[in-house]
Amino acid sequence: MQLDHVSMRKERTRTLIQLGGLMDKAGLLENFDIALGRDLQKDAELKTPVSALMGALLELKQIMTQDALPFSLLAEKGARALGDGDEKADG
Repeated sequence: MQLDHVSMRKERTRTLIQLGGLMDKAGLLENFDIALGRDLQKDAELKTPVSALMGALLELKQIMTQDALPFSLLAEKGARALGDGDEKADG
C-alpha cells in the first residue's frame, strides 16, 4: 500500500520529532545552548548555536562517509545510552 501525501508528511514529521528527541537525550541541545520551546528559525540569538550544531552534524556525516568509526561501535554505544533511562550519553 502506497502512502498518500498527507500520510507521508505525518510519517516524516514523526521521524523528525523523534530525531530531535535523540539530540536532546544525547545532550546536544545543552552542549549547543539550545533550549526546548524556542524557534530555531526566528530567534536571532540562536543563529550561532544552530549553525554550530549543523557544523557538528556535517562533521559527523563526513566521518561516517570516511568509515572512520565503525557503525557497529556507534550502534552499541547508542544502545547502551538508550537503555540507561534518562541519563545523557556522555561517552
